[in-house]
Amino acid sequence: MKAIFSATILLLCVKAMSATPTLALTHLRGNVYVVQEDFPLGDENAAVYIGKDFVTVVGATWSPESARVLAAEIAKVTPKPIRQVIDTNYNLDRAGGNAYFKGIGANIISTNLTRDLIRRDWAEMVADARKRYAEYPDSAPVLPDTTYAGNFTLQGGRVRGIYLGPSHAPDDIFVYFPAEQILYGGCVLKEQLGNLALADLAEYPRTLTKLQALRLGYTTIIAGHWSPIHGPELVDQYLELLTRHRLQE
Repeated sequence: MKAIFSATILLLCVKAMSATPTLALTHLRGNVYVVQEDFPLGDENAAVYIGKDFVTVVGATWSPESARVLAAEIAKVTPKPIRQVIDTNYNLDRAGGNAYFKGIGANIISTNLTRDLIRRDWAEMVADARKRYAEYPDSAPVLPDTTYAGNFTLQGGRVRGIYLGPSHAPDDIFVYFPAEQILYGGCVLKEQLGNLALADLAEYPRTLTKLQALRLGYTTIIAGHWSPIHGPELVDQYLELLTRHRLQE
C-alpha cells in the first residue's frame, strides 16, 4: 500500500513537468499488478496479471505510446511475453493502446458489444480527443481479435471477465482474479461519480446489485480512476453516489 501511495505522488509530480504519458506498475498481491497512467487526457488505472507462461493486460491504456511504456515496465518485472490484452470497454482509455499490443503479437480480447462499439464510434472518439489534445494519434480502429457474448475466463480460470449489464458505458465489464480475491472495477467503480455521459442511470445500480449478489469474495477493488486501491465497500459507496445524483436531478 505504501508503494502504491508513493507511486501516486510520483505520478502527480511528473504530470507537472511533462505532457507525455507517464506510468507506474506496482505489485499488489499474488500475480496481480496495478497500473497507474497519467495521460494528457486524464489519469486511469489498469491491471496486469503475470501468469505461468504469459502476461494478461487488463485495460489497453490510452494510446499506442502509453501501451509501449507499459510493456517496457512489464519487461522490468518478468521476461514473459504479453499475450492477452482485455478491452474492458470501448473508450479510448481502455482500448487506445490496441494498435501497439496487436503489433507485438498480443491477442486483443473483449465482449462482442465492445468490438461493435469500437467499430462504430472510434473515429468520433478520436476526433473529440484531438480537440482536447492535438497530439493524440489520428488512427483507424484496431478491433479485438477474440470476442465473447458475455462472461469469459483466461489464464486457466485465474482471470475472469464478467459482464452484468450497462453501467458507466453500455459494455463495461469487471475482471476478477479469484486466487488473489481482487476485482478490477474499471470505469464502473471509483471514489467519485465521474463522467456519466454514456451511463445508463437506470441500469447502473442494478448492475452493481448483480455484482454484489455474485458474492465473489473479493477483498480488494482496483478502481479505474483516481485512487486505485479500495476495499469491497467501494460498491456501496458508489451506489450511494448514484442515489444522491438521482435525487438531485
